[in-house]
Amino acid sequence: MSRGIGMKKSVPIIMLAMAALFIVALEFTRDDGAFNRDTFRNSANLSAGEAVVVGGERAASLFLPSSYTQDEPVPLLLDLHGYGGEGLSHGMYTFMQSAADLRGMAYVAPNGLQDSAGSRFWNASSACCNFGASQVSDVEYISDLIAEIASKVAIDTSRIYLFGHSNGHFMSYKFACSTKGVVTAIAGLAGAMDIDLTQCAKNPTNVLHIHGTNDSTIQYEGGALLGNNYPSAQTSVGYWAQLNACSAPTEKQIDLVQSMVGEETSQFAYTCEKGSVELWRINDGLHTPNLDQGFALCTIDWFLTHRK
Repeated sequence: MSRGIGMKKSVPIIMLAMAALFIVALEFTRDDGAFNRDTFRNSANLSAGEAVVVGGERAASLFLPSSYTQDEPVPLLLDLHGYGGEGLSHGMYTFMQSAADLRGMAYVAPNGLQDSAGSRFWNASSACCNFGASQVSDVEYISDLIAEIASKVAIDTSRIYLFGHSNGHFMSYKFACSTKGVVTAIAGLAGAMDIDLTQCAKNPTNVLHIHGTNDSTIQYEGGALLGNNYPSAQTSVGYWAQLNACSAPTEKQIDLVQSMVGEETSQFAYTCEKGSVELWRINDGLHTPNLDQGFALCTIDWFLTHRK
């Protein structure tokens, strides 16, 4: 989750630690007894493609697809973890790395900085998850990371995409609002858009919001974390529908998550003048649903329909 909880420096360190533990517990507590963390951490079919170290002091591995050659630029996917997570296990959870390889994309799952409780976070918004009031600019870090990657390997700069879960989803919204033309599209699972829309007024982009209706951490209907409010999934999407000059959406059912029975997801697709906006509502979905490669491929295929 990526809602910066704006605590003042005067708050005792023990309270910061308690807040962090509270959010970590929410981030990683699942409501279904079938979940096994060791299974999902080892279940992804990781790419055997070449890895390139990027990111400087906050090092990350850039994975190139097995089909990569310097002569043909490839799309780039950045995959942002939730609060308390880290890049390697996050990539295994989302299945985005193996799916990116299948679709011929370069892939990187960078790490947020560690806070005083030792949990990695993205400084994304007033609601999640900058407990220590850090002044770090993750917008600048991600921008520099993209520039470094493009300087080292052949990247198709018309197809750069940003995905995030929870805190990482909040960060995708922050990045889209703070930059123009750096990424082609953003998508995320179980986050919210609580940034003042006027900050994004010159930055219409392609947006996909994915959210489970039974998410008890970042609630589908909106809520608050330690006194910091965040909007509902529909409100978050509505901001971008307004910015992108969209009309009312059409609805259809899709099978997005194989671990759930039937076509469990309602897909709301808007018709827009300045980009695309979609909401994928996972009916009865949790904050950390059991994902699979089908979910990753469906999301990546949505990304690849968009280019600058």
